[in-house]
Amino acid sequence: MIKIINSLIFSPSSRYPENWKPAYAAMQLGFIAGGFGLLGRDLLIITTVDAWNIIIFSELFFGIFIALGFLLHTLGFAQWGIILSCVAGIGSATAFNFLIGWSTFFHLWYINLAILIIAVPLKTWFKLSLALSFISVYCLLYLLFSENKPIYEIPSITENILGLSNIFGSLLVLGMPMGMYSLYLEKERDRSEQLLHNIMPKAIADRLKKTKETISIDNPEISVLFADIVNFTILSEKLSAEKIVGFLDDMFSKFDILTEKYEVEKIKTIGDAYMVVSGLTSENKNHASILFEFGQELLKIASNYRDHKGDPITLRIGIHSGPAVSGVIGKSKFSFDIWGDTINTAARLESYGVPSRIHVSENTFKLINQNIRHQKKTIEIKGKGLIQTILI
Repeated sequence: MIKIINSLIFSPSSRYPENWKPAYAAMQLGFIAGGFGLLGRDLLIITTVDAWNIIIFSELFFGIFIALGFLLHTLGFAQWGIILSCVAGIGSATAFNFLIGWSTFFHLWYINLAILIIAVPLKTWFKLSLALSFISVYCLLYLLFSENKPIYEIPSITENILGLSNIFGSLLVLGMPMGMYSLYLEKERDRSEQLLHNIMPKAIADRLKKTKETISIDNPEISVLFADIVNFTILSEKLSAEKIVGFLDDMFSKFDILTEKYEVEKIKTIGDAYMVVSGLTSENKNHASILFEFGQELLKIASNYRDHKGDPITLRIGIHSGPAVSGVIGKSKFSFDIWGDTINTAARLESYGVPSRIHVSENTFKLINQNIRHQKKTIEIKGKGLIQTILI
């Protein structure tokens, strides 16, 4: 029973509109709170008012339509459920104003329901028309009938209790959906920001939110690392797609955690290659040393995995330091990238590297601790000819 009730309140049906789902639970709780309010109000009137029949019958008449609105909302017909309930609520407030007077504050529901109908994701022209009609009815009735004596006199204590219940009840029924929807929007905003920070540095993401202009950055000196899995093509042929994707996801996820520890920027993955930059958005002169230590950690992580033969996974790693240009491209799907000879050289260093070794350029080697075992190497890079490199 509890599971069924919980499902009705918090689990919208498959028919329920997607853009309404954030407010589903709040709406359901609003209906339920309104139902308890109706029962409590009716009990108060029955026990304190002699001629209660017409008042209660009027309440129940409109209550039936609100209950039908709740049913429609629960079944997934959200728009019709809310519209029917709001119109019935206006009818109920009007009946109460005439029957027992304006001093019971039932007129608050004209404003509250107008605000509620504006908040829900209906077509703008339609919900504005409904909201204006609610306010217009309120203004017209107030100007013409607010000074009229009520049809039924009720005790002052009942009048005061009803007035207070309408003040707090309207705040509850209106405030709960609005509050929960605001909380949802805040969570979605945080989630969107996190996703944005996952595809570009935070400083760049913050700039992107503030301007529509092209974002380009001259980076006078950075360090770039490329890491590639040795014999990945053979490995991918021997293992199933599910195992390959699972393996890459698990290992690269550990790499991602490491980027946060070393405060470096992951730019992208290209197949089985992993690209990271240090010194991109901060003037850290130790960018080469940081990226070298980062590369050592990558080798350790990779060695904990096994290939199809049971041997440890090995990486080739290349690092080069120098100038580059970075920026954001695209309008609907943003992409942060970095360009220049420094990137091309780092990629070449990786491809000409040795498994489980870090292949660095002379530029990078000068920037890191040179009191380490190393081996000099000469490679030829297209467009640059022969260059001296260092294997560590």
